[in-house]
Amino acid sequence: MGSRVAPIRGEITEIVGGLSSGRTSHLLACLGEVVGRGETAALVDTEEIFDPGSAAQAGIDLRRLLWVRCGSDREVALRAADMLVRCPGFALVALDLGERVPRLPTTAAFRLKFAVRRTDVALLIVGRRRLTGSSAALAVETLREGIEWAGPGPAPSRLARVRTTTRVLRALRGAPERQPSSWWIA
Repeated sequence: MGSRVAPIRGEITEIVGGLSSGRTSHLLACLGEVVGRGETAALVDTEEIFDPGSAAQAGIDLRRLLWVRCGSDREVALRAADMLVRCPGFALVALDLGERVPRLPTTAAFRLKFAVRRTDVALLIVGRRRLTGSSAALAVETLREGIEWAGPGPAPSRLARVRTTTRVLRALRGAPERQPSSWWIA
């Protein structure tokens, strides 16, 4: 499982996009890469949509992943992420905000940025829209380009694959503006 979006240690990375755009697939790929190296990651799951079974099938070692469930409370999710980035021992803290991304005061974004730099953790924020503004070192947008259906008959009913691409919205370090398309198996 390879991710084209690589969170940067000591920085904030944002992945934004609509439903079925590949943002969750990129999140899982990033988690898989970190725990695959033997490091520990944390996932703050705001809307409780993380599926441990699917993650394990995708090769994510769940013993190296702390899963924080927030019961759809975005304020709790933001506080949990803030606490986790200040804790030593995590290579990656991922905050999945889902569809309803809250407003974050600029001062709070800068506090997160400086906490991440002090502990050298990578903070990955995933949601429908950007949250941290200029505090993010890398922000990418995922875009759905195509869907393939499978199944018998003239009207297949099983989603087979989704083709996505990413577009760089902000990069403090050089990055190509658009990445090649990726197919994600459903």
